[in-house]
Amino acid sequence: METMKSNGSPLRDDNTRGKNKTRNILFLISYYTISHLSWKYSFLLFTYLSVLTISIDSNSSKVLAESIDTTDSPDTSSKKSAADITTTVAEELSTEAIWFGLGDVVTISTRQETPIGKAPSIVTVITAEMIKQLGYRSFVEILRTVPGFELLQAGGFGSTLIAARGLVGSGRVRLMINGHMVNNPLFGDAFRIFDDFPVGNIKRIEIIRGPGSAMYGENAFAGVINIITFDAKDIDGVRVSSGYGSFDTKEEDIVFGETYGKFDVSGMVHYMDSNGFDGVVESDSQTAIDEAIPTPPFPDVSQAPGRVEDWVRRYDLNLRVTYNDIYFEGMYVNKNRGSFLSPSLALTDESDVETNYVFAETGYKKTFEEKLTIRPRIYYDQFDNDFFMEIFPDGSTLPFDTNGDDKPDVFYTYPDGFIGDFAVTERGVGAETPFDYELFDGNLLTLGFEYRLINQTNIRTRNNFHPKTKVPLTSLQDFSDDFPFTKEVTRRMWSVYLQDTWDISDTLNLTLGVRHDEYNDFGNATSPRAGLTWAFIENASLKLLYGEAFHAPSFTQLFTTNQPTILGNPDLDPETIRSYEIGLSYTFNNRVTSSINYFYNDIRDLIDSVETQEDTGSVIRYENIEDAYVQGVETETKVDIAKGTYLFMNYSFKDTENDKGNDLGGIAQHTGNFGVNVRSWKYINTNLSAFFSGKRSRDDDPEEYRDDLPSYAVLNLSILARDFFKTMEVQGTVFNLLDKDYHDPATVAVPDDAPQPGRTFFVGLSYQF
Repeated sequence: METMKSNGSPLRDDNTRGKNKTRNILFLISYYTISHLSWKYSFLLFTYLSVLTISIDSNSSKVLAESIDTTDSPDTSSKKSAADITTTVAEELSTEAIWFGLGDVVTISTRQETPIGKAPSIVTVITAEMIKQLGYRSFVEILRTVPGFELLQAGGFGSTLIAARGLVGSGRVRLMINGHMVNNPLFGDAFRIFDDFPVGNIKRIEIIRGPGSAMYGENAFAGVINIITFDAKDIDGVRVSSGYGSFDTKEEDIVFGETYGKFDVSGMVHYMDSNGFDGVVESDSQTAIDEAIPTPPFPDVSQAPGRVEDWVRRYDLNLRVTYNDIYFEGMYVNKNRGSFLSPSLALTDESDVETNYVFAETGYKKTFEEKLTIRPRIYYDQFDNDFFMEIFPDGSTLPFDTNGDDKPDVFYTYPDGFIGDFAVTERGVGAETPFDYELFDGNLLTLGFEYRLINQTNIRTRNNFHPKTKVPLTSLQDFSDDFPFTKEVTRRMWSVYLQDTWDISDTLNLTLGVRHDEYNDFGNATSPRAGLTWAFIENASLKLLYGEAFHAPSFTQLFTTNQPTILGNPDLDPETIRSYEIGLSYTFNNRVTSSINYFYNDIRDLIDSVETQEDTGSVIRYENIEDAYVQGVETETKVDIAKGTYLFMNYSFKDTENDKGNDLGGIAQHTGNFGVNVRSWKYINTNLSAFFSGKRSRDDDPEEYRDDLPSYAVLNLSILARDFFKTMEVQGTVFNLLDKDYHDPATVAVPDDAPQPGRTFFVGLSYQF
């Protein structure tokens, strides 16, 4: 029956006409704005108008409901009270179920537990079960399955480079373990240490694809990753694992967790040793030098063709203890590895890159009257870096220009190679206190403060050449006092951040936030964010997101000095980014989950190394060299066929351009993953997955003459046997099943680029006590 106003006219029709008229006015405003303003400002205004329109709909519905007379008679009110309670509970559950991904709750986006479809970020979650099914043995391999992420092999220090949404540089991604940042201030990144972090203690990985500085500050530039480890209740005992694989790789793992009264104790002990990939480099930078200087009198000494130095050995210890609302966590990592190629991109065989890392953190959580929650924490980090680098091989002769005419006039020969032995320690201490206050039902305000101090000290510089003149020396000599390779400095940083998450209606959430970071060595940065998420129909969510972020210059980029080939720049500005995103997620018939998102990034003051002339000749110096623009589309789909059997696929498109109109080099415009997981028998799980990469463009370098790197695909197969004998599990994985030959991009000093592994295997066994 149609509801009537007092004059007899239909109330619903008037209400609808009013809403339609308001929508038309807003549409005209939007059209005019988009036509006359830049699209960036139009995006923000469109977001605001969307909120306003939906709010009008919501308010109009409330007005309509209030206008309908539903007064109960006295004899029916008591009967309805119980029904009202039941209905209210059902409505609350229904409201939560509206949000896509209700079963997958994340904390990385707002630091609060939030359904993934409601989180004001584009978020990927990788669970321990998924990791086990894929068969990956190190953390960084898992990232290849994430839309928008690529892995590249770096020369120099042998680490893995992360490319996130078209930007190459591991320092532009913030890595955390249980919320604790583990990026090394020396280089700015975490992947030199944690690229092969063991997967045995990983419960889940939460990843923000996009900026996160409004919550986390530095390094949260192109992405944020949080590794969450198992707690005592997850393990409830001891799990022992052992494995063997290609390149004489040996890995041992003990993960433990137990509850003792009010104490929960969990942790990990891990060891890994590998000879590493034995790929062959046909020509290196020493080859070019040999060809440029006369033979005789100077012999050719390049080790090319020769094998890269990719060996690695690491130890990990991790302990976490909780007592009621108090926790303590500590971690120790010792890692030694070869340099793959030397910093000069020459094949050498005596380099040893060692890092010792320790962190300790303790914190507390207290809630007052269910309204106010405080979570103070204090922490300590120490990175001990010791790099013995054979930069050029034994017997190398190097030409030098000493009179500044761009022509070599002096040739020095180094019988034992051109060697530098460098050591430095970074110690950091910090404190952070976030306050969460529920202003009213559905509105949570977060105010936080953080202070951190990092001291770079214990600098050691030893060379078998004079740092200033490059004259060869008969042995390593200490130049730590006169010519240190970096400076003793102290970085002080304080931050304040504010965030408000507001459930405007049952299906509409608005998140606003801003963070200000003040540094004593390069200035300050302010990072705002805005996110609107709307569950416009059941099992679907729409996201409109805006965020800004910054990347602080690393100590290497700022303070490197007295080096023959590279110099720091204390006048660097931080890199900045403005990001605009729109995402849509939907679940079809409870079996097919799919999402698509578009992003546009406006990037300023990118830092890179460029060649410049100094008094000692040509050197590489860090500069803010360019601006860039990156836009792209990312899609994901998962199809659940039966219990434990599913298909998964994703695709990423990235269009990059610097301010000269050229592509950003080194990354593929098209990448994707496709796989199938089959639980064919209750004891056997089989996973077949493939990674696809389109061709990769070259850097914008006037010396670059090579074609783009070709596209390639890598197929992996993993078979897992479990539950056939108590808690025993046996797994075998073959990576690059078809033995595809492919390379990662390197500079022209390595004409054939950096080789990557062919077919490899790993077999593991675990047992839970």
